[in-house]
Amino acid sequence: MIKPNTLYRKHTIERVGHGKKAVFRTIINDKEWSALTESEVKRTIDAWIDEGVEPE
Repeated sequence: MIKPNTLYRKHTIERVGHGKKAVFRTIINDKEWSALTESEVKRTIDAWIDEGVEPE
């Protein structure tokens, strides 16, 4: 089963891969950004929107 892309605060979170090799990625400020968990990507989006902080 393929999980559709998630829309979070107007940013699309895409799941690439499956199982333990899955990576979640999004585009933040015209730069591709990825993390191992979806919650980490959401936390980064929140920080960028709320505080104007660039993700590392």
